[in-house]
Amino acid sequence: MSRSFGQRLVFLATFAISGALASLIAVVALFVFASYVGTLNAAAAGTLDEIRTWVAAHGETADARQLALASRFFSPGIVVIALDATRHVEVREAPALPGQRRPSNIEIEVRPRNDVSLETPRGIFGRLTLALGTFFGLAPQREQFGPVVVIARSNDTRLVATVGRFLPAFVLAEVLALLLGFLIARLLARKALEPLVDVTRALERFAAGDLTPAPIAADSKHQLGTLALAYNGAIEQMSLAFAERERAQARMRQFITDAAHQLRTPLTVIRGFIAILRKGELRGPEDRERILATMNRQSLLMASLVDKLLLLERWDRAGDAQAHEPIDVSQLVEDVVAPLAEAHRERELRLEIEPNASAAIDPIELTHALTNIVDNALAYTSGAVAVRVALERRGVRIEIEDEGPGMSADEAAHAFDRFYRGNRRDVDGSGLGLAIARRAVERAGGSIALQSSPEAGSRFTIVLPASAAVYSTPGADGARVPAAR
Repeated sequence: MSRSFGQRLVFLATFAISGALASLIAVVALFVFASYVGTLNAAAAGTLDEIRTWVAAHGETADARQLALASRFFSPGIVVIALDATRHVEVREAPALPGQRRPSNIEIEVRPRNDVSLETPRGIFGRLTLALGTFFGLAPQREQFGPVVVIARSNDTRLVATVGRFLPAFVLAEVLALLLGFLIARLLARKALEPLVDVTRALERFAAGDLTPAPIAADSKHQLGTLALAYNGAIEQMSLAFAERERAQARMRQFITDAAHQLRTPLTVIRGFIAILRKGELRGPEDRERILATMNRQSLLMASLVDKLLLLERWDRAGDAQAHEPIDVSQLVEDVVAPLAEAHRERELRLEIEPNASAAIDPIELTHALTNIVDNALAYTSGAVAVRVALERRGVRIEIEDEGPGMSADEAAHAFDRFYRGNRRDVDGSGLGLAIARRAVERAGGSIALQSSPEAGSRFTIVLPASAAVYSTPGADGARVPAAR
């Protein structure tokens, strides 16, 4: 935000607020002045009333001097003028003597009738005061008593002096209104521009290279509060984008580290055998076949490892799986386990399947999960392996249980970590099978758990959310129960 914009806003606000305050003070001052004018008019009318009362008591034969003096006890702001055929008699109260609160005598001025000169205040201020008084209705009161005309009017000199005494207070009030208007305008402008200033500073900080997200306190009721809210929304989205970028970079670094670590061993084996073949250090045809078989096995292991790493990376990048049509989990488990049982006829592989258990999951991903868990059970154990499928109210439960040596608590806690193989290094593997199984189940919105202890075997439990089609028959309490098979 430019400094000049803030200054212009303060100036305009000062002009508006100070103008309003000054206008209010001026209106109050004019109201007081108008009240004072009304008081003078009332005093002039009261003077004439007193003269009427005096005339009624003494008769209309009084001359101009007598009628003028009849008003000597009235307001000092009033001048009484009596005109007869030859004289102009003017009576006013004398100025107060020092130390006195009220005048003690009167001034009488007698002039020829044709001398109509008036004592008027001099200067612009005096003329403006009289003009303003005339505007508010200040006017002389006139009445004729026989041959004498009596006029009661305001004492213009005293009127101007009275107004002049209040003028410094009025000017001071206007100056204070200007200063107060400036302070209020500055405060309001600062408060109004605070969101804009905060956003500007935050953007300047970003431009300087500091990308640390710092939300701004915002009030939605504020006129510029929506700007701060929009900025906070952008900051939140930027933070999410940065976090996602960090996660993507972390996944990439982990992928590269894991791939390099796992590929190093088979590559070392293959390079070693290649060196032996180049040197021709073979004792017979059986050594050649053994080396080629080992190299082939290691190359297949590398290919499987690369495929699994790419699969996990693709799933991580894609996030949760999209919604799938329900599949028959019972049939899929049977289709997965049957070939494995055929390939390991020497092992006991039991199936306990509840038919028509349905769940919404990608069949390929579920196949990955089941294959890896059952393969692990067959590879790391020598006893029987049981696979069970059951339909529950919360979903479909799949259990894979073996009678192997089991795992320690520490091994079970890390069993689903990538490349974790525990203490069994005598069995070929990548340490990715259980990680793939967990990711596949999680992508379908399910869960996988492991229960294991040494010498007691292991049991993997997969719970998949059941599809709505399975619970199609309302029960007696209104809950849905599995459909009849």
